[in-house]
Amino acid sequence: MSNEGGIGSTFMSVSREKIPWWPEVDTDKCDGCAGEFDCLKFCPHKVYRTVEGSPPHIEVENKFNCVVFCRACQKMCTKDALSFPEKSDILKIIKEVRST
Repeated sequence: MSNEGGIGSTFMSVSREKIPWWPEVDTDKCDGCAGEFDCLKFCPHKVYRTVEGSPPHIEVENKFNCVVFCRACQKMCTKDALSFPEKSDILKIIKEVRST
């Protein structure tokens, strides 16, 4: 198992599938950066995919590919359409899983 992300990987010795860290997309705010899809272009982990519509937007396709505690795509989003869980909540989950 690796720390690179994706199914079968680990983070802090915990299976990635047990860590609920991935972005939520507010489709009311996401307009696909007017067709440029900046977050999709920026993220090298193939977390997102485009959804045709009016306006076109993105959705999370590969949630376990998201690197735990990375929020770089959120910083790129000028529409504030991406959100992540609280880091403290995720750390509690990791601690609980590691103690079992």
